[in-house]
Amino acid sequence: MAAMSKVSLVLSLLGFLVIAVMTPSANALRKSLVLGGKSDVANVKANREIQELGRYCVEQFNQRDQSEEGKVESIAKSDTDMSNPLRFSRVVSAQKQVVAGTKYYLRIEVTQPNGSTRMFDSVVVIQPWLHSKQLLGFTPVVSPIY
Repeated sequence: MAAMSKVSLVLSLLGFLVIAVMTPSANALRKSLVLGGKSDVANVKANREIQELGRYCVEQFNQRDQSEEGKVESIAKSDTDMSNPLRFSRVVSAQKQVVAGTKYYLRIEVTQPNGSTRMFDSVVVIQPWLHSKQLLGFTPVVSPIY
């Protein structure tokens, strides 16, 4: 009977130890993976996929026909001359959100035709199973925070 009590006690203590070790990890995981919530993309400068996605956004904006309205929020037509398009510099920050695909929120630095730099916020959705990538928004940052 005493041996059985010791085994039961050891198993109970082992169970409590497992719960104690796993609980902080589970809470941290729960906080970082809020379903449908935005999360920061780590190491944006070195992330080739994010940098290429930023380049794609600038190229898509430059390819938009000036008469096309309503599909993409964009800068005023007078802000950029389409014969001298914006040039991609780098993605400064990025967040992603799991939706019906992955929605990326990018802060992109571009070089304007006059040589000055400017920040833009871009939103793009990728749906790999449909082989789809769509630029939803490309707007200038009113008061840039670097």
